[in-house]
Amino acid sequence: MKRRRHSIWGLTLSGVLALAFAASGDHGAGPASGAAGAQGAAGSVAAAGAAGASAGAAGAQGAAGESAGAAGAGTAGAAGSGAAGAGAAGTDAGAAGAGAAGTGAKPDGGASGASGEAGPRVVMYLPNWAGSFSSWATKIDFAKMTHLLLAFGTVDAGTNDWSLGAPDADVKTLAAAAHAARVKVLVSIGGADDDIGIINRYQTASNIAPLVANLDALVARLDLDGVDVDLERGADMRSSGNFAAFASQLVAKLRPEGKLVTSALAQYIVQDAGASDPVVKQWLAAFDFINLMIYSTNMSTYTRELAWWTGTEGLPKDKLTWGLEFTSQLTVDMAKQLTTASKAYGGVMVWEYSQKTEPQLWPAVQSSL
Repeated sequence: MKRRRHSIWGLTLSGVLALAFAASGDHGAGPASGAAGAQGAAGSVAAAGAAGASAGAAGAQGAAGESAGAAGAGTAGAAGSGAAGAGAAGTDAGAAGAGAAGTGAKPDGGASGASGEAGPRVVMYLPNWAGSFSSWATKIDFAKMTHLLLAFGTVDAGTNDWSLGAPDADVKTLAAAAHAARVKVLVSIGGADDDIGIINRYQTASNIAPLVANLDALVARLDLDGVDVDLERGADMRSSGNFAAFASQLVAKLRPEGKLVTSALAQYIVQDAGASDPVVKQWLAAFDFINLMIYSTNMSTYTRELAWWTGTEGLPKDKLTWGLEFTSQLTVDMAKQLTTASKAYGGVMVWEYSQKTEPQLWPAVQSSL
């Protein structure tokens, strides 16, 4: 995303990756820049050689989303489905590790709606600079939306503490309204500018465990459904650094709690990180789904970049959510075309709801689903 750009713990990096990773534009345009930033990602964790079943209870709305198992290196992942209904439990198939099968809970790995019904994801970002979150609780049209991502969570300078830049009560008011509409709510961390604060903290390995623990505490305190990782500096996400460790520990912490870990990424970010690096491919595959910051008004751009994601990086279509930016350059007809085409993949992501074009473009997206 634009204004703020849109990483495993007590083990060695190689040891953690062997256990943890099975499958997998900019965000944060501030009022002055008007640019869009990147969002975050969730991954699946499976212990190689371990096999078992994981039952997932339905959430506050009594529904469990359909989940696709993640694929391990050179191994096909198993698909799992969740049963919808008040108090119903769903069984999730976990990821297959390289050369050995394993299982792990995966809250929403496939293209599934928040209600647990199969269908495309519809992911909406909302920044913290566009008015109080509590005021949005009564203004957002949640129809057809499956995930609401609140941007951006950042670390307080010189600490491992997190802030969403809004009072807890405001965030909880908005989360309650979204949950009533059966929409999952995630905190998106980083953004096109403020990701550097997070990066600077996790580059010191001893900071990773408290960063993850404190982020988990924030998610619990605010009644959220997970974390979207919106870090956009690919050079700081290479295997020579600590991003893989940060991402792996985040997944290991949140996934057993039934929380999502997603990511906002662009092709150039992954290329800067090292697209052919096995470690990069592992953390890519570990996210529950990826919000693609393509943000074009040209269908051929989507076709070209999606071919790279599915071909070069080998990610399944249903893991990839097409990014739209609600700018004045995006027409109603093009919004409809892109949304319709996205249904063959993982669905559509929008940056962002507070844009002045929302009254025209959001209904266009909704009508195409």
